[in-house]
Amino acid sequence: MQRYLAGAVALVICPVPAMAGLEICNDTGVSQSVSVGYKQGEDWVSEGWWTIAPGACAEPVGGALTNRYYYYRATAAGQDFRGDGYMFCTQGEAYTIVGDTDCAARGYEAADFAVIDTGETAVSYSYRMEAPAAVKESVAKGKSAQGAVAAPAGAQPAAEATVLRSGLGRGVHGEPFTDRLIFQGCDFYDGFEACTFIANGWKYFAGYDDPTPRAFLARLEALPNNTPMQVTGDLTSHGDSTAQLAVSEIEILGADAYSGLRSAMQGNWVSAADPNETLYIQGAEMHSYYKAGYMDTMYLDVKADCPDSAGAGPVLIQTSAQHRDSYCYLIDNLAGGWMDLILMGHEARVSYRKAE
Repeated sequence: MQRYLAGAVALVICPVPAMAGLEICNDTGVSQSVSVGYKQGEDWVSEGWWTIAPGACAEPVGGALTNRYYYYRATAAGQDFRGDGYMFCTQGEAYTIVGDTDCAARGYEAADFAVIDTGETAVSYSYRMEAPAAVKESVAKGKSAQGAVAAPAGAQPAAEATVLRSGLGRGVHGEPFTDRLIFQGCDFYDGFEACTFIANGWKYFAGYDDPTPRAFLARLEALPNNTPMQVTGDLTSHGDSTAQLAVSEIEILGADAYSGLRSAMQGNWVSAADPNETLYIQGAEMHSYYKAGYMDTMYLDVKADCPDSAGAGPVLIQTSAQHRDSYCYLIDNLAGGWMDLILMGHEARVSYRKAE
């Protein structure tokens, strides 16, 4: 995921051998006041301020590092600092504050911090702040992001956010993977927090910090279901109908030729032949019921055609999550509150009306 730092301060990873601790150096050409945040036991702690002159360094965290992720805020006269949405408590005077919640109620100010990834095994690390501002890539944080990580609901991604990169390398966590998937949203699944995607009869899960960075996936949360995406990363594991992904890059493709059809399918449907048969379609997932009893979940693909359609289309391909059977239906009509489908290979017609 790419993000720009406002003002003239950017963090550039530059590992420099050191005895121990976290060192921050100032190559911006102006004096910077730096504050840091980190996990200490079960608590989040923030400390400040270190005044770092141009060309100088400071060591806000001494001793062998015990965390992978640290957070920082740098301020300078006439410059604004934009972090990654990781809020800590601060104040104008020198401080050490335990806890990152209820800042105002405790007489502090909540401020936005950016992340520092020291690596999995580092006991010391050195970072340099440089000017002018440059693009940096977000990494897994270990702390829930707050603030402007995601766009408002319904908003279109900005041009520079069309391609999002997580910072994960390919081939590190499993078999390299790339495919065009349909975004299915982000939620909790049996206590597992993840963003999901559907395509070709499979449902893919990218778990928060497992290992896809939380802040990277948070950028997707405001996007509508059914958004087409080119997803690149590693396939870490798979079951009968689902798979786990470590995502390194997502290209948000925007509307395609079938976006209108996918949108028209959303909601509750009742069979014209048997009112006991109902469907609920959310995104690219369809749940079927009979007399209100759950029957099956189908993963949906809308494509130009299928082998049984002999070139006719567009078609709706339904793949059972339980039984893995796939069915190809010609979309004969999807308008006026009706969905009329023809099962290819059998020429059987099924019709559903949109439920009120």
